Amino acid sequence: MLLRPLFFLALLVVALAGCSGHRQNPDAPLVCSEMRFGQEAQGPEIVSQDAPFSPQGSQPQSQSMAQILAQRATGSTQPQPRAVRRATPVPTVRVALFSSGGQWGAFSAGFMNGWSANRSDPRPERFDIVTGVSTGALIAPFVFAGPDYDSALRDLYDGIDERQILRRRAKLELLTAPSLWDPSPLERLVDRNLSPELVERLADDAATRSLLVGAVNLRSGFFEPFDLTAMAASDNPRKTDCLQEGLLASAAIPVAFPPRQISDSAYIDGATRQGLFLEEIAAAGIRADVYVFVNNSVGFPDEDPDIRLTSLVGRSTTIISDELLRQSAIEAVSFAKAQGWRVRGVVAPDLEPGPDCSTRRGGKAAFCASFTKELFRAGFDKASAGPIDWLNADGLIAEMRRQSALARGMDPS
Repeated sequence: MLLRPLFFLALLVVALAGCSGHRQNPDAPLVCSEMRFGQEAQGPEIVSQDAPFSPQGSQPQSQSMAQILAQRATGSTQPQPRAVRRATPVPTVRVALFSSGGQWGAFSAGFMNGWSANRSDPRPERFDIVTGVSTGALIAPFVFAGPDYDSALRDLYDGIDERQILRRRAKLELLTAPSLWDPSPLERLVDRNLSPELVERLADDAATRSLLVGAVNLRSGFFEPFDLTAMAASDNPRKTDCLQEGLLASAAIPVAFPPRQISDSAYIDGATRQGLFLEEIAAAGIRADVYVFVNNSVGFPDEDPDIRLTSLVGRSTTIISDELLRQSAIEAVSFAKAQGWRVRGVVAPDLEPGPDCSTRRGGKAAFCASFTKELFRAGFDKASAGPIDWLNADGLIAEMRRQSALARGMDPS
């Protein structure tokens, strides 16, 4: 069980901060049904083994995630009974999972750039399924699009600082604001990098590959994967807006950023439920070759928060998210191991932001230019020279457990 009480504590904190999402025109809600999965948009689904499989392109929101992933993996475009489809051999698909972790996402961004330059342990030409949550969601589209978009990852993370991600609200503004921070800088960053060319690239392989990011629906409380490939390939005239909102919803850190309004629901950071997700892939009857990228440090930054409510709430939420990430990583990797899937992964190094990353009140900046540059370089160096020192499933689980022990002040041995 993934620390459910902590999730509900996070939701309570969100409620205190306000639940109105940022929409420039609330009278024209953004309808993005193409990126939501059938019954899974409402909650857990129980599908009959004999349920018909809908054709590709016909109301994708009526299909389950397992059906769509199975269809793409086999290249089938014809309706097939579920039982028949599962009896057909399914090729192993290559899956990349990118975790949450805020500015530590610079490590994965650097890693992908370095991996593209590695000749002895070359980066795969493509991943069949790419998933991401929170900062991992912001990374995922560019990894899905391939090495041609490494420069976009560099622009997003290498040396990025707070001014490019957020604006800290003034005291009086906090009295009515829905969050501690204004996400307008991040909105502009996502808008600038989600180019028409990238959207077209996502759409090109929508029939055979999947780009999935996750957010939590505040109305239902459920974690929802968003199918960004289906969204990119749709005829929705506002599909780029939908793609942007899906990414921003997955990265809407509770309290720090306001929830995002999509269709009739408000969404927050998917990491409040799951930092990584794999179960939906297994439900499709697919075998997976899994690469896991954990954007987290070994040690939790030591900090003395002041007694202001905003500081205490922000610090508490950060601690909750830190532990949820590790527990989710343990669950996902353990699940993959139980399926008999091959697992390879890396974890961000144990680095600490320097003195120049301190704020005027003595805390640490949420994004610090010198630190994201250091993380990007660490990822690049790890992936670019010689055979990569991958952790297998047992190694990843052991590392996450060691980190959890350290975070609790326990002896990791």
